[in-house]
Parts: sequence; C-alpha cells; structure tokens
Amino acid sequence: MSDFLTLRMRLRLCFLVFAVTSVLFVSAVHADPPYLTGVVEDGKSQSIEMPGLPFTWQRQVEWLAPEGSFVEVGMPVVRIAPGTLLEQEELLESNLEEVKAAAALQQAQSELEIIDAEIALAEARTNVSLATLDSEIPVSTITQLNFDKAQLELEDARNRLNRAQISLVSANRKKEEQEPILQKRIQNAQVEFGRVHEAVGKLEIKAEQSGIVIYGENEMNALKINVGDVVTPGQTIATISRQADLQFAFWVHDVDVQLVQEGQRLLVTADALPDRTIVAQVSFVSNHATERNGWGRGGYFKVIASPSAPPPSEFLPGLAVSAELQ
Repeated sequence: MSDFLTLRMRLRLCFLVFAVTSVLFVSAVHADPPYLTGVVEDGKSQSIEMPGLPFTWQRQVEWLAPEGSFVEVGMPVVRIAPGTLLEQEELLESNLEEVKAAAALQQAQSELEIIDAEIALAEARTNVSLATLDSEIPVSTITQLNFDKAQLELEDARNRLNRAQISLVSANRKKEEQEPILQKRIQNAQVEFGRVHEAVGKLEIKAEQSGIVIYGENEMNALKINVGDVVTPGQTIATISRQADLQFAFWVHDVDVQLVQEGQRLLVTADALPDRTIVAQVSFVSNHATERNGWGRGGYFKVIASPSAPPPSEFLPGLAVSAELQ
C-alpha cells in the first residue's frame, strides 16, 4: 500500500514539473517580440487587378511594363491575352449588323403594306363615290336591269371599302406589334456586342497616376506575377506606387499576431539598407488571417505601419523590410 502511495506522489510530482516546464517554455517562446518582415508600399497606389472577362474564368498576362520603371498617366502598364475575345467581338458585331438589317427590312415591308392598304382604301372610297352616283340615277330613265346592276355595284364597292379599312387597320397594328420585338432583338444584339467590346477595351490597362510599377504576388505560387502567368479575376497584377504616401506592410503569423497592437512602435530596416532604420507606428492589424503559399502552415495577418517621419529617398515601393517591435 505504501508503495502505491509513493507511486502516486511521484506521478503527481512529474505532472507538476511538466506543467511548470510547459508554462516556462511558452513564456520563453513569447518572451521576445516577433520579428516582422514585409515590404514598402504606397498607401494611395493604383492597384491594377485582373478584370472579369467573358468566355473564360482565368486570363493570361500577355505583357507588363518593367518592374521598377516609372510610368506617366495614360501609359500602358498591363496587357491581357485576348484569347477568343477578338474573334467573338467580330462575330457579334456582324450579328448586330445582320439583326439591324433584318429589322430594317421588316420595317420597310410593314411600311409598304401600310402604303398599299392606304392606296387600296383611297381607290375603294373613289369606287364607292362613283357607284353612289350611278345608283342614284332614277329607274325611270334607265332600264330596271341597269338600275339593279348599279345598286349591286354600290353594295360591292361598299364591301371593298370595308375590307380596305380593315386591311389598313391590320397593317398599322402589325407594325405597332412588331416594332418592340424588333427593337428588343436589336437591343439584345447590342448588349451582347457591347459586353464583349467593353471587355476588349479592358485588355490594356493604363496608368491613372504617375509612379513606379510594382508587380503583384501570384496566389498560386507566392511568386511575383510575370508575363505568361494565368491570373484569376480580382487578383492584383501590379500597382503603381508613389513615394509621397509610403507605408510598411507586414504579414504576421497567427501565433504572433496577438503580440502586435495598433499604436505600437516599430524600428524598420530595409534589407538592402541595413544601416538605415526608420521609426514607424502600427496603424492597422487585420482581423482575419489568410494563407500564404510557400510560407508554411497557419494563417497570416496583414499589419500596416506608418513611418513617423518621411523616409529617405532610397525607400522605394517594393523594397523588402524587416522590423522589431518596441
């Protein structure tokens, strides 16, 4: 019995030592603040994203302005491979012209039918007038046969007049009924052509502000996007950055993000300029994590820090930096 009690005491002692060791280990792990890595970016840069284009989900980058080059407003920065867009644009433009031509032909035919009906109505009215004059000749001055014949011709003329009036009404109604149908066909063809024509106009993306071209990151392989890459809609292909509104962007692992708070002071050093240190302050901490391909397991939170003073001219957008929390 005493041996059993001794064993229980030893087990409790082992568990206690393990718990204390775990606490000390965790404290040691988090004793030092995390070391942050990131890049210099422009807080008001123009972000060029892959547009959503018809006929296919992803698109290939056909051409990019050289990274690090300076572009002026209106200069091309990105060209996207058209795929079948140009052929589709041509086909839909031809279809639109055919629909317009068919609608114009139908409208002309309807106008002609109305004109024919109006002419027939005018002739019918003239015939009724003439038949009325003939029917009013007194029977005493002509034979009974001719009198009866005049009455029959009047009745026949009135029937033709009635039919002519109905034909004209029918021709006008037909035109009124087919007009919205024809316009709808034209409108549908215009929408289809306009959608593709607009997409073709998005194949070349130009600079809306002057600045330095910085390539985006390919979500598929965590490498910088380059010519030939296939990119999904909404993904950033490149940014046009200026030095006027520089900030620092870091990605912090979910294990360490709890140690980073807004307002914290950072000492930022550029990898290419180890002797230049910039004081910055955390201005934003993302509230959700995203996966970073090639960075290992776990989620990463984006952290933005603003420099306390304008950084040196050597600090350009895209420059790799690291930082220590103070």
